[in-house]
Amino acid sequence: MFNSAIHSPQIWKPFLGNPIILKSLEWIIHNGNQAEVGIYEFDQPGWFVNVHGYKTQAREKCTWENHTQTIDIQYMIDGVECIDVTSVEKLGATVLFKPESDTQKFATSNFETTQILLRPGDFAIFMPGEAHRPKIAVGDPGNLKKLVVKIPVDLLNLINPVL
Repeated sequence: MFNSAIHSPQIWKPFLGNPIILKSLEWIIHNGNQAEVGIYEFDQPGWFVNVHGYKTQAREKCTWENHTQTIDIQYMIDGVECIDVTSVEKLGATVLFKPESDTQKFATSNFETTQILLRPGDFAIFMPGEAHRPKIAVGDPGNLKKLVVKIPVDLLNLINPVL
């Protein structure tokens, strides 16, 4: 997991040098705040941006998820949310798998986790195995608008093959 502000590239560029990651973050810089709700395709299969909104809710109503074949870059356009993060091994068995979105769902669990706060202009990157529980309200539930860049893991491996 990596968390930073989009308009602080001096902080994140030294760590995020993969061209696919960089192109995704550049898209966010140039389009993220103005993007309408919808899907925006990149030039490779499975690599896209999903701009959407929802209302945050109490932590106990939020569900854990993990992606086995895709990386998420989540960027907050408007609103605020807390996201719990933990390793997938701590969550036990998958209760639902949606292959079309590469999403594993897990039973709600209450144990200590890493928590991040996404405010407008912040982004977080979740790798496979980094389970996350988004949609958590900070204070009272509220509406938000965010985008998620989905990057197939295989696409990164084609750019930077494992030695």
